[in-house]
Amino acid sequence: MYAAEHQRDDTTEFLGKRSSDYRDALQQYADAWRPDIACMKRFLNPKRGERILEIGAGNGYFSLAIAQELGPDGLLIASDPSVDQLSDLEQHAQDDNIRVMATPAETLEIGLKDCDAVWSRGAIHHVLDKTATFTRCGEVVRSGGRMVIADIFAGTPLARYFDSFIARSCSTGHEVAFLSKEFADSLCALTGWAPPKFHDMITPWEFETRADIGEFLHLLFSATDDYSPGDCVDAADDFLSVTETGSGWALMWPMTVMTTTRPAHI
Repeated sequence: MYAAEHQRDDTTEFLGKRSSDYRDALQQYADAWRPDIACMKRFLNPKRGERILEIGAGNGYFSLAIAQELGPDGLLIASDPSVDQLSDLEQHAQDDNIRVMATPAETLEIGLKDCDAVWSRGAIHHVLDKTATFTRCGEVVRSGGRMVIADIFAGTPLARYFDSFIARSCSTGHEVAFLSKEFADSLCALTGWAPPKFHDMITPWEFETRADIGEFLHLLFSATDDYSPGDCVDAADDFLSVTETGSGWALMWPMTVMTTTRPAHI
């Protein structure tokens, strides 16, 4: 792994308790996002030997799975503006096919111009300048390369859940800008990407008990002391769906996957 020079940005949301709570959530409930890994493999379809740029890598939950698919001859550039988040990936990733960069997406400089794909999951709504980000991604992806964004889109039940509950319960707040499909289509046209396709997906986050769902959400979104794990699962049930299954409980998590390609003539 090759670590870039880190510059701490105090405006970054995922620092301190916000970052440590997020890490604890994924460590204590490591299997909760297994369906999301399957979703990543379906739409990104990382292949051995490819070079892939990840926007918003966080603590590396998806990074390690992608790097494994790329093999020793591939390269994953895992970027995130939070040094705190990336510290997990730096400490635990031993493969030489991961390069970690602590940098915002808008000002990304990776020193490569021939990446095969860009991947981002749950991060673009945090990005302030989406036009600059789409432009930067286009500059590092080869002609015919692809971009896959799995995120929360405007007007969806998940966006309403975040704006109604997460924004008031999260310890750092959640003032973000969700993409609409219309604006995403315009962004692609303005920055040299092909017309995007949108896939509305629902993945089950699986747990042993309903209470576990509340504990996971309480940590994942770093809820303040004013909100209990019970409040967290109840709010999720109000906006999404919490259901009992044959083996436990599941939170049905709806996201939109946007796929596009860099036209060969670009």
